Amino acid sequence: MLYDNLRIPPPRFPDLVLRSPANWTAVAFLVLLATIHSAVAIPALTVGRWEGYLSLVLATLFAVGALGAVRFRSEVALQTSRRRVVLRTGVGRFCVERSIDFDGLSGVRLTAGRVGGKMETRIEILCPFEQIECPPTAVPRQQALLMAMMLEVPLIKVCDEEMAEMETPRKRGGIWSVWEKKA
Repeated sequence: MLYDNLRIPPPRFPDLVLRSPANWTAVAFLVLLATIHSAVAIPALTVGRWEGYLSLVLATLFAVGALGAVRFRSEVALQTSRRRVVLRTGVGRFCVERSIDFDGLSGVRLTAGRVGGKMETRIEILCPFEQIECPPTAVPRQQALLMAMMLEVPLIKVCDEEMAEMETPRKRGGIWSVWEKKA
């Protein structure tokens, strides 16, 4: 063949950063606690009781904790330029960071299934001693495929029986329909 000796380099991908959203359940809980302690502190301080100071301190601490929970993030950065996966967890500059070489990765796993009638998906980067869970996304299949191509590792799809039946290709009118629902 004419093209047997050609070596085509793998495509260049830009760096990809996946950030988790804020934990709004924790934020709402901390705001509720701060509001309750403020409701106790204000009347107690107007009467001159010492318990008001304790409730005021607790309300302030819970409000600061709620602000911290809004800013708290977890991110997974695929840095193809450095061939590393960087994991960060924290608030702004105050974070814990670690990195894993691409050579230490064994695959990307996409888990999909229905839980209570709702479609649930999860993307994980597989390492020898751990699985790194990625933040949720609106397009999990496409993101998992892109990540597997960027990391140059296999993509592993895990799904329940209903999803597997939906993914079997069927020929209809000369066109292969892959994502067709079961009638």
